[in-house]
Amino acid sequence: MSQWLNLSSASTLLGVHPATLRQWADAGKVPSFRTPGGHRRFLLEDIRAFLVQASHNAPETDATSEEALLTTALDETRRDLRQSPPSEQSWYQKFDEAGMERQRVLGRALFEKSIRYLTLPDQREAMIAEGRALGDSYAQASLRYHITLMETVRAFQFFRQKLLRSIISRDAPARLTEQEEAQLRTDFDTFFDEVLFGLIDTYEKLLIDDESRQTEGA
Repeated sequence: MSQWLNLSSASTLLGVHPATLRQWADAGKVPSFRTPGGHRRFLLEDIRAFLVQASHNAPETDATSEEALLTTALDETRRDLRQSPPSEQSWYQKFDEAGMERQRVLGRALFEKSIRYLTLPDQREAMIAEGRALGDSYAQASLRYHITLMETVRAFQFFRQKLLRSIISRDAPARLTEQEEAQLRTDFDTFFDEVLFGLIDTYEKLLIDDESRQTEGA
């Protein structure tokens, strides 16, 4: 008799995050079946066959899918910034063209690393360290353009919510169960909190160092 597995059980058997298995199923790399309620089911024998195949040719994250998500998030962020009150755009308007390009590069790196954190559990320790390094870069950019810590945190949280919305909207209710979405949000917050901690820590240290130099030179 065939044995069916839900998304959580199948991803546990494969040793990957449910979001990774979902991507593989969407790409046709792993056969799956949809219940009338929209939930995924996987045949145990298909999962075993995939494990054998993967041992010889490990699948990679779909870069095209990541690029589409990133483009959506960045487009929505820019659109909402243009539509927001001038008072909420103050930090954005302080960047020159070079600064704006730097922010785009940071945003792309932040998105890519967050996706890898969500989909590659075995790399999470490294992703946390890289996330904190990104926070460091955000802090340095803000100080270079005289953007306050409060403005920096608000801007970071603004972009953070746009990325989360893009990831969640990609997985409509038929794709994510309530439990799966809750876990995705928890993992997402864990990564972005670490980036934010790195941002705040660097900003405070650099600001203190700058004030100390000014005091010594007075």
